Amino acid sequence: MTGPMKFRHVAVLMGGSSSERDISLLSGRAVAAALREAGCDAAEVVVGTDDSFELPPGTEAVFPALHGAFGEDGGVQSALDRLGIPYPGNRAEESRVAFDKIETRKRFAEAGVPHPRGFAIAPGEEPPAAPPFPFPVVVKPPRQGSSVGVSIVRGAAEWLPAVAEARKFDPDVLVEEFVPGREWTVPVIGSAEFPEALPIVEIRPKCEWYDWRAKYSDDAATAYVFPDDDPSQAALCDRARAVALLAFKATGGRDMGRIDLRVTPEGGVYALENNTIPGCTSHSLLPKAAAKAGISFPELCVRIMEGATCG
Repeated sequence: MTGPMKFRHVAVLMGGSSSERDISLLSGRAVAAALREAGCDAAEVVVGTDDSFELPPGTEAVFPALHGAFGEDGGVQSALDRLGIPYPGNRAEESRVAFDKIETRKRFAEAGVPHPRGFAIAPGEEPPAAPPFPFPVVVKPPRQGSSVGVSIVRGAAEWLPAVAEARKFDPDVLVEEFVPGREWTVPVIGSAEFPEALPIVEIRPKCEWYDWRAKYSDDAATAYVFPDDDPSQAALCDRARAVALLAFKATGGRDMGRIDLRVTPEGGVYALENNTIPGCTSHSLLPKAAAKAGISFPELCVRIMEGATCG
């Protein structure tokens, strides 16, 4: 890395109250170590399970390595705005929108981002006897991450139990058609005006689908490949990047994000969501894509921090 860094004294926030607390702690420690390797004075700040935190004296900026609630829903962004502390990533309101998959679908529709058919079941509302489109369907809590509470429902017997499972994590429930095909993800870095799509990663879980174990706890559970390595897929990769960048902009993306896609056998590309604070563990997809692009993890973290501003 060349040139002076924008911030020297950085606090990395991790932990918090969400169901992804343990993953956040892993991400935060990895980010802090990378920033220190790059020459920053990076302090590790563990956010309490009540979402309380205290920044060290002299903190110039914050890297919010908080996944899920409080981190990605605008909570910590609002708190940092009140303190006047710069941070990278989506602003508070755009974080709230991107974290809420129901609101995200509205933004996708307005911006012309292709996405699966779906509908929401409101709190207290009786679910229909069956979805309005054929099984299989995906049932999920709209304000969770890391596959928490998500079910792939392949028949009527699984339908109501899946809705009940999702409601353990969110009073709202989102139901989407299951898009057959491949699971691709496109990490994005850079400014809101000039975002850069990093190499596409195709996720090939060896289990039925890309669940918590496959994401975080078992390297052997998932294979990762880079579709750009296959020249025959060049046009499809270009289309996927275009969809990802459109989805990133539609959800107020800035500095970092990861757009999850489904790619059908016929070449259709559908956006699912923008993960506004992507994982930064040894299993995570953003560092894998950056490494493929020749960007070391310390350099990646510094580049993200360069975009930090006050809300």
